[in-house]
Amino acid sequence: MSRHVLRAGTRRVRLLAAASLLAAAALTGCSGAATDGASNADTQTLTLAISAPPNLDPYKANIDLNNIPTVALAYAPLIRMNADRTFTGELAESFGYVDQQNKTFQMKLRPGLTFADGTPLDAKAVVASLEYMRKVSPKAKTWAGTITSITAPDASTVVVTNKAPNPSMRQIFSQAVLSGSIISPVGLADPDQLAQRTFGAGPYVLDAAETVPNDHYTYVANPRYWNKADQHWKKVVVRIIPDSNSTVQAIQSGQVDYAALNADAGPAVKAAGLRHVTASVALVGVVLADRNGTVAPALKDVRVRQALNHAIDRATITKTIFGDFAHPTSQTAAPGFDGYQPALDDRYPYDPAKAKQLLTEAGYPNGFTLKVEAHTPGIGVVTQAVIGQWKKIGVNVELTTDTQVQQWLENVLSRKFPVVGFGYGNLPTYLSSLDFMRPVPNPFNPFATADAELARLLDQAIAEPDQGKQSALFKQAVARTTELAWFAPVVRMDGIGVMGPRTAGVQTTADNGLPSVVTLRPAS
Repeated sequence: MSRHVLRAGTRRVRLLAAASLLAAAALTGCSGAATDGASNADTQTLTLAISAPPNLDPYKANIDLNNIPTVALAYAPLIRMNADRTFTGELAESFGYVDQQNKTFQMKLRPGLTFADGTPLDAKAVVASLEYMRKVSPKAKTWAGTITSITAPDASTVVVTNKAPNPSMRQIFSQAVLSGSIISPVGLADPDQLAQRTFGAGPYVLDAAETVPNDHYTYVANPRYWNKADQHWKKVVVRIIPDSNSTVQAIQSGQVDYAALNADAGPAVKAAGLRHVTASVALVGVVLADRNGTVAPALKDVRVRQALNHAIDRATITKTIFGDFAHPTSQTAAPGFDGYQPALDDRYPYDPAKAKQLLTEAGYPNGFTLKVEAHTPGIGVVTQAVIGQWKKIGVNVELTTDTQVQQWLENVLSRKFPVVGFGYGNLPTYLSSLDFMRPVPNPFNPFATADAELARLLDQAIAEPDQGKQSALFKQAVARTTELAWFAPVVRMDGIGVMGPRTAGVQTTADNGLPSVVTLRPAS
């Protein structure tokens, strides 16, 4: 679905990456050591840690950042998104729109490609795989909902036709959201087997004999991989370690070489003195959802929504909960993505006096009461902090906290809650706009709010072939959303890529902002 969902336990907020379903509950227990895990002297094996058992089906996995390492190992994407969010070819050696409206997208495959199982990787196989993606991906109806057909006019060409402009085809078919990960016809013949084995064309293939589900997953080099220079290890072991502190200890002791952790693990990483890189990966805050005042009349007035924004001490919340591994923000866009504007991070500085003035001007000098829904664990923590600050300006809250994703969805979409705590993975404006800005009921716009000016800007942007002009229009759309105060963003959380001494030369990529496991190299 869109989205990426942050890790529970080690992930305290699993992101709902654009799709956004919420954070999964933290897993309990601790994984045993992989029997074939790497020793300090083993320079041929890379050992990774993730916090929960992965979903090996790449298309069913694409809402969860926890699945990115295992999918990347076994499934090569059609297109690769680079660290600067430009795109280069992977299985497709060339690609691009062939019209001037961002509707028709064409990809030319590299010659001589083969799946790990020996099946030829041609345009027909790509079409079959992408059609399966459209059927099972949690986010297909949103991200790929504009697609009307995927065809193979010849053995090396794939053409994707959209009924409306969709400027995110490059990202959709990249490793960034996993939807471009191509599955062999052998795997598609019985999709149930995709949960136990791998059927990709990536640098590695799952070794089922050396894998213990829910404990560790072992991958060996794929002899048919098209780019041997990118195979840096003979073996990769992925261990399940639910607790972030245990992961940090495992990296310290040399049992694990790399892990991607959430902002809440930052203090432990710093205390251990481990090498690490950071990147903004998710937004956490509250949705001021009832913008037409259906169940909370006060929220119909933009001055009330702006007052609620001015009443939030973002800097204090950020520092208290996440330390140095997060950044306060008032906008829904993130650095490095179209739509982001540094000035909007502080569009609503903490100013309780101004908040009270705006409430008085709107006719609520004594405040009012709101019903708020939140999800545990990390999103609920931020929401509760916001609620405590709103109380200081006379806005009281009746809070409902859900522990199950399905219950959260039902509550949010019931329209009984005018305000909702949320977490959301960083995305380009077009993809996030499908949830944030379009009048289609979803967890981030449950009342299906519309704004004519916002719709005009988006319609212009998505059909604009010039990327510079398109980015300028998306910036206007983000600014418009910020002025309307449809959201009260609070914090932009970092992900943390933590490395042991046996890895070197970290190269960040833009799948989730952190290093891609396929770019990790031995130190020697």
